[in-house]
Amino acid sequence: MWSACALPADAGAAATDYCAQSDRSVLFLVDRTTAYDERDQDILVDGLERFFSELETGDRLLLYTIGATATDSRRLFDSCVPGCPDNGLLDSLFSSCRAVVARADRQAFTRDLLETLIDLLNKQVDHDASAILETIRTVAASNWATDPARLVIFSDMLENTDLLTFRQLVDQGADAALERVEDQQMVPDLTGIQVDIFGTGRSHAPGRPPLSTGTTRVLETFWKDLLRQAGAARVTIGPEYAPGAR
Repeated sequence: MWSACALPADAGAAATDYCAQSDRSVLFLVDRTTAYDERDQDILVDGLERFFSELETGDRLLLYTIGATATDSRRLFDSCVPGCPDNGLLDSLFSSCRAVVARADRQAFTRDLLETLIDLLNKQVDHDASAILETIRTVAASNWATDPARLVIFSDMLENTDLLTFRQLVDQGADAALERVEDQQMVPDLTGIQVDIFGTGRSHAPGRPPLSTGTTRVLETFWKDLLRQAGAARVTIGPEYAPGAR
Protein backbone atom coordinates (compact mmCIF):
# COMPACT_ATOMS: atom_id res chain seq x y z
CA MET A 1 0.00 0.00 0.00
CA TRP A 2 1.35 3.35 -1.04
CA SER A 3 0.81 6.79 0.45
CA ALA A 4 -0.48 9.67 -1.65
CA CYS A 5 1.32 12.25 0.44
CA ALA A 6 3.77 12.36 -2.44
CA LEU A 7 2.12 10.76 -5.42
CA PRO A 8 3.98 10.34 -8.71
CA ALA A 9 2.68 12.73 -11.33
CA ASP A 10 4.35 11.68 -14.57
CA ALA A 11 7.79 10.81 -15.82
CA GLY A 12 8.74 14.42 -16.41
CA ALA A 13 7.13 16.18 -13.48
CA ALA A 14 7.82 16.32 -9.77
CA ALA A 15 5.45 14.61 -7.39
CA THR A 16 2.67 16.74 -5.91
CA ASP A 17 2.43 16.87 -2.14
CA TYR A 18 -1.34 16.57 -1.77
CA CYS A 19 -1.04 16.39 2.01
CA ALA A 20 0.16 20.00 2.03
CA GLN A 21 -3.31 21.12 0.88
CA SER A 22 -5.04 20.19 4.14
CA ASP A 23 -4.06 20.10 7.79
CA ARG A 24 -6.63 17.54 8.90
CA SER A 25 -6.94 13.78 8.93
CA VAL A 26 -9.88 11.38 9.00
CA LEU A 27 -9.71 8.11 10.94
CA PHE A 28 -11.83 5.20 9.70
CA LEU A 29 -12.17 2.04 11.79
CA VAL A 30 -13.65 -1.17 10.36
CA ASP A 31 -14.70 -3.92 12.78
CA ARG A 32 -13.27 -7.32 11.81
CA THR A 33 -14.50 -9.35 14.78
CA THR A 34 -17.71 -10.56 13.12
CA ALA A 35 -18.06 -12.21 9.72
CA TYR A 36 -19.95 -9.94 7.32
CA ASP A 37 -23.17 -11.17 5.81
CA GLU A 38 -24.80 -9.66 2.73
CA ARG A 39 -26.61 -6.98 4.74
CA ASP A 40 -23.38 -5.92 6.47
CA GLN A 41 -21.67 -5.64 3.11
CA ASP A 42 -24.48 -3.55 1.64
CA ILE A 43 -24.44 -1.17 4.64
CA LEU A 44 -20.66 -0.80 4.51
CA VAL A 45 -20.50 -0.22 0.74
CA ASP A 46 -23.38 2.28 0.79
CA GLY A 47 -21.85 4.12 3.72
CA LEU A 48 -18.44 4.27 2.09
CA GLU A 49 -19.90 5.70 -1.10
CA ARG A 50 -21.42 8.56 0.88
CA PHE A 51 -18.27 8.96 2.95
CA PHE A 52 -16.05 9.22 -0.14
CA SER A 53 -18.09 12.15 -1.43
CA GLU A 54 -17.37 14.05 1.80
CA LEU A 55 -13.59 13.81 1.60
CA GLU A 56 -11.86 17.01 0.62
CA THR A 57 -8.65 17.58 -1.31
CA GLY A 58 -5.65 16.99 0.91
CA ASP A 59 -7.53 15.13 3.64
CA ARG A 60 -5.38 12.35 5.07
CA LEU A 61 -7.40 9.15 5.33
CA LEU A 62 -6.19 6.47 7.71
CA LEU A 63 -8.01 3.13 7.69
CA TYR A 64 -7.63 0.74 10.64
CA THR A 65 -9.19 -2.56 11.62
CA ILE A 66 -10.81 -3.40 14.96
CA GLY A 67 -9.83 -6.82 16.27
CA ALA A 68 -10.11 -9.05 19.31
CA THR A 69 -7.48 -6.91 21.08
CA ALA A 70 -6.08 -3.45 20.44
CA THR A 71 -2.80 -4.99 19.31
CA ASP A 72 -4.70 -6.87 16.58
CA SER A 73 -5.62 -3.57 14.94
CA ARG A 74 -3.89 -3.00 11.60
CA ARG A 75 -3.43 0.17 9.58
CA LEU A 76 -4.41 -0.79 6.05
CA PHE A 77 -4.46 2.57 4.31
CA ASP A 78 -2.76 5.93 4.82
CA SER A 79 -3.08 8.41 1.98
CA CYS A 80 -4.05 12.00 1.19
CA VAL A 81 -6.86 12.82 -1.23
CA PRO A 82 -5.40 14.02 -4.54
CA GLY A 83 -6.64 17.24 -6.13
CA CYS A 84 -5.62 20.78 -7.00
CA PRO A 85 -6.74 23.82 -5.00
CA ASP A 86 -9.12 26.22 -6.71
CA ASN A 87 -7.08 29.40 -6.40
CA GLY A 88 -8.08 31.22 -9.56
CA LEU A 89 -6.64 31.37 -13.07
CA LEU A 90 -3.30 33.09 -12.36
CA ASP A 91 -2.49 30.89 -9.37
CA SER A 92 -3.38 27.84 -11.44
CA LEU A 93 -1.00 28.88 -14.22
CA PHE A 94 1.95 29.02 -11.83
CA SER A 95 0.93 26.10 -9.64
CA SER A 96 2.90 22.85 -9.74
CA CYS A 97 -0.38 20.96 -9.38
CA ARG A 98 -1.83 19.84 -12.71
CA ALA A 99 -5.53 19.00 -12.81
CA VAL A 100 -5.18 16.15 -15.29
CA VAL A 101 -2.50 14.51 -13.15
CA ALA A 102 -4.51 15.07 -9.97
CA ARG A 103 -7.56 13.40 -11.53
CA ALA A 104 -5.49 10.36 -12.43
CA ASP A 105 -4.03 10.28 -8.93
CA ARG A 106 -7.53 10.56 -7.46
CA GLN A 107 -8.59 7.54 -9.50
CA ALA A 108 -5.56 5.62 -8.23
CA PHE A 109 -6.37 6.69 -4.66
CA THR A 110 -9.94 5.43 -5.01
CA ARG A 111 -8.87 2.21 -6.72
CA ASP A 112 -6.33 1.32 -4.04
CA LEU A 113 -8.79 2.10 -1.25
CA LEU A 114 -11.50 -0.01 -2.87
CA GLU A 115 -9.10 -2.89 -3.38
CA THR A 116 -8.25 -2.74 0.32
CA LEU A 117 -11.92 -2.79 1.29
CA ILE A 118 -12.80 -5.58 -1.14
CA ASP A 119 -10.02 -7.64 0.40
CA LEU A 120 -11.62 -7.06 3.81
CA LEU A 121 -15.02 -8.15 2.55
CA ASN A 122 -13.60 -11.30 0.98
CA LYS A 123 -11.66 -12.38 4.09
CA GLN A 124 -14.30 -13.52 6.54
CA VAL A 125 -13.21 -13.63 10.19
CA ASP A 126 -15.03 -14.09 13.49
CA HIS A 127 -13.83 -13.61 17.07
CA ASP A 128 -15.48 -13.96 20.47
CA ALA A 129 -13.69 -10.87 21.77
CA SER A 130 -14.09 -7.36 20.36
CA ALA A 131 -11.80 -4.58 21.62
CA ILE A 132 -13.67 -1.59 20.22
CA LEU A 133 -13.05 0.87 23.03
CA GLU A 134 -9.34 0.19 23.45
CA THR A 135 -8.80 0.33 19.69
CA ILE A 136 -10.52 3.73 19.50
CA ARG A 137 -8.34 4.95 22.35
CA THR A 138 -5.11 3.59 20.86
CA VAL A 139 -5.72 4.75 17.28
CA ALA A 140 -6.77 8.24 18.36
CA ALA A 141 -3.72 8.62 20.62
CA SER A 142 -1.26 7.33 18.01
CA ASN A 143 -2.61 9.75 15.38
CA TRP A 144 -3.10 12.84 17.52
CA ALA A 145 -0.26 14.64 15.73
CA THR A 146 -2.20 14.37 12.43
CA ASP A 147 -4.96 16.61 13.86
CA PRO A 148 -7.88 14.23 13.26
CA ALA A 149 -11.10 16.05 12.48
CA ARG A 150 -13.32 12.99 12.16
CA LEU A 151 -13.54 9.43 13.41
CA VAL A 152 -15.82 7.12 11.42
CA ILE A 153 -16.52 3.62 12.71
CA PHE A 154 -18.20 0.69 10.98
CA SER A 155 -19.09 -1.72 13.78
CA ASP A 156 -21.98 -3.28 15.68
CA MET A 157 -20.30 -1.73 18.76
CA LEU A 158 -20.76 -4.92 20.81
CA GLU A 159 -17.75 -4.56 23.06
CA ASN A 160 -16.56 -7.86 24.55
CA THR A 161 -13.33 -7.68 26.55
CA ASP A 162 -12.14 -8.15 30.13
CA LEU A 163 -12.88 -4.46 30.64
CA LEU A 164 -16.51 -4.71 29.60
CA THR A 165 -18.65 -7.41 28.02
CA PHE A 166 -21.83 -6.77 26.09
CA ARG A 167 -23.74 -8.87 28.62
CA GLN A 168 -22.47 -6.67 31.47
CA LEU A 169 -23.54 -3.58 29.57
CA VAL A 170 -27.05 -4.92 29.01
CA ASP A 171 -27.48 -6.32 32.52
CA GLN A 172 -25.96 -3.42 34.48
CA GLY A 173 -26.95 -0.50 32.26
CA ALA A 174 -25.15 2.33 30.50
CA ASP A 175 -24.32 4.34 33.63
CA ALA A 176 -22.64 1.42 35.41
CA ALA A 177 -20.69 0.52 32.28
CA LEU A 178 -19.47 4.09 31.87
CA GLU A 179 -18.42 4.20 35.51
CA ARG A 180 -16.45 0.97 34.97
CA VAL A 181 -14.61 2.51 32.02
CA GLU A 182 -13.88 5.66 34.02
CA ASP A 183 -12.56 3.70 36.97
CA GLN A 184 -10.12 1.88 34.69
CA GLN A 185 -9.07 5.23 33.14
CA MET A 186 -9.93 3.99 29.66
CA VAL A 187 -11.88 7.00 28.39
CA PRO A 188 -10.18 8.04 25.11
CA ASP A 189 -9.19 11.60 24.24
CA LEU A 190 -11.35 12.66 21.29
CA THR A 191 -11.39 16.38 22.00
CA GLY A 192 -12.96 18.28 19.11
CA ILE A 193 -13.35 15.21 16.88
CA GLN A 194 -16.63 14.45 15.10
CA VAL A 195 -17.55 10.80 15.59
CA ASP A 196 -19.92 8.93 13.27
CA ILE A 197 -20.76 5.26 13.89
CA PHE A 198 -22.76 2.99 11.61
CA GLY A 199 -23.48 -0.74 11.44
CA THR A 200 -25.22 -1.04 14.83
CA GLY A 201 -28.46 -2.80 15.74
CA ARG A 202 -27.62 -6.48 15.15
CA SER A 203 -26.57 -9.20 17.56
CA HIS A 204 -23.84 -11.84 17.28
CA ALA A 205 -26.38 -14.67 17.48
CA PRO A 206 -26.73 -17.01 14.47
CA GLY A 207 -28.44 -15.15 11.65
CA ARG A 208 -27.53 -11.77 13.19
CA PRO A 209 -31.08 -10.94 14.38
CA PRO A 210 -31.86 -7.32 15.34
CA LEU A 211 -31.31 -6.19 18.91
CA SER A 212 -34.38 -5.38 20.95
CA THR A 213 -35.41 -1.76 21.27
CA GLY A 214 -34.36 -1.70 24.92
CA THR A 215 -30.96 -3.23 24.23
CA THR A 216 -30.34 -0.83 21.35
CA ARG A 217 -31.19 2.09 23.62
CA VAL A 218 -28.70 0.95 26.28
CA LEU A 219 -25.98 0.36 23.67
CA GLU A 220 -26.40 3.75 22.02
CA THR A 221 -26.69 5.60 25.33
CA PHE A 222 -23.46 4.08 26.60
CA TRP A 223 -21.44 4.96 23.51
CA LYS A 224 -22.89 8.45 23.15
CA ASP A 225 -22.22 9.27 26.81
CA LEU A 226 -18.72 7.79 26.66
CA LEU A 227 -17.71 9.59 23.49
CA ARG A 228 -19.13 12.89 24.66
CA GLN A 229 -17.17 12.53 27.88
CA ALA A 230 -14.14 11.85 25.67
CA GLY A 231 -14.63 15.35 24.24
CA ALA A 232 -16.14 14.48 20.87
CA ALA A 233 -17.57 17.49 19.06
CA ARG A 234 -20.42 15.40 17.64
CA VAL A 235 -21.59 11.82 18.07
CA THR A 236 -23.95 10.01 15.71
CA ILE A 237 -24.72 6.30 15.92
CA GLY A 238 -27.12 4.06 14.02
CA PRO A 239 -27.50 1.17 11.59
CA GLU A 240 -26.61 3.17 8.48
CA TYR A 241 -24.16 5.92 7.59
CA ALA A 242 -26.05 9.21 7.75
CA PRO A 243 -24.13 11.72 9.89
CA GLY A 244 -26.09 14.69 8.58
CA ALA A 245 -29.43 13.12 9.45
CA ARG A 246 -28.98 12.42 13.16
